Amino acid sequence: MKPLYLALDLGAGQGTKVGLFRGTKELQAETVFPIESYGPDFASYSEGLLGWILRLLEDHGLSATDIRATGIATAGILTDEGAFQLIHNLDHFNGHNLRSFFQERLDRPTAIENDANAGALAEWSVLQVELLYWVFGGGWGGAWISRDGRVMYPSVNWSGKDEDLHFSNEPGYAIPLEKLTLESLFTEVQSSYPRFERILAEDLGEGALVGPGGRQDALRAETILSGPGRCRLFRAVVADDDFYERFLDIHETRQMSDPSIAGRHISKLSSMRVEAALNTDRLYGKILAHATRILLRQAQADGLADGVPICLGGKPSYALPYFGPSAQRLFGRFGLMNYLRPSVIDERGLNANLVGSAVLAALAAGENPAV
Repeated sequence: MKPLYLALDLGAGQGTKVGLFRGTKELQAETVFPIESYGPDFASYSEGLLGWILRLLEDHGLSATDIRATGIATAGILTDEGAFQLIHNLDHFNGHNLRSFFQERLDRPTAIENDANAGALAEWSVLQVELLYWVFGGGWGGAWISRDGRVMYPSVNWSGKDEDLHFSNEPGYAIPLEKLTLESLFTEVQSSYPRFERILAEDLGEGALVGPGGRQDALRAETILSGPGRCRLFRAVVADDDFYERFLDIHETRQMSDPSIAGRHISKLSSMRVEAALNTDRLYGKILAHATRILLRQAQADGLADGVPICLGGKPSYALPYFGPSAQRLFGRFGLMNYLRPSVIDERGLNANLVGSAVLAALAAGENPAV
């Protein structure tokens, strides 16, 4: 029988996903420890989560001694010892070490990684090639995985300086998009870059108009290349023209101000060939291509092979059929042989972070995660 792995995906939204895997491919049980049960501090969270896991095991006729190893995926930046250094929305966890807690309480090998890195390892466990993995959500996160399954340039022990973030692991936050380039790209789709800046300042404040390292001539890439960013682009492109509303029902129209929902409505409009949505996705793809060229220049100087696949995860990546073509066309003009593809884990209907946690557990146990 394949070993039993405990997989955890710590979230600050709905809760912590818990999975029991046989090997890294067979999910036997899954549940969510709800955020309402986290409690006021790290101690209440960790003890509550452990109790939740023990009950899940008992419900399936198992015990803690059946677990071979544990893997944990988490948002944020860690120390090289596995403690939380910077975890947004759960800053009272900073300085605490969830890896050590589970390793001591369950007496099993335990590993913890940033969730984008974990998702990337899940992709690698299937494809078994060097790859880049990008997650588009509230921001744009990423990872570079070597052919032999190592996370390259992980963001640990961060100094707090933008220049100390490798583009491959924090692309949205670290990559600068020059405003002159953006103005030109907006003009190509008959849209106004100054209008986009006004929307960005309204959403996030004037500080969002400053790029990495305090650059006044650039923006952080994730202000555009993210779920909220795509919605901002649409608002800038559509301006005061409400023609698109004819193609949405009243409930969909009301949801266009919510980035967590509006993305699928923009995709619907693109599929119906509505010009504002088509131009939004053309623009998104072109900007992604420019950001990709910046990323690849740094990564290739650090040893990234030419033409590695780029696997996309996160809800906005489902819009790949709409923004992908314009990005790939520019890749060709730039001489880039990389191709954008959907996450193979998403295609299988699995959670990439949770599968990645099982891969982490297998690696912690010294076992082959591809089996």
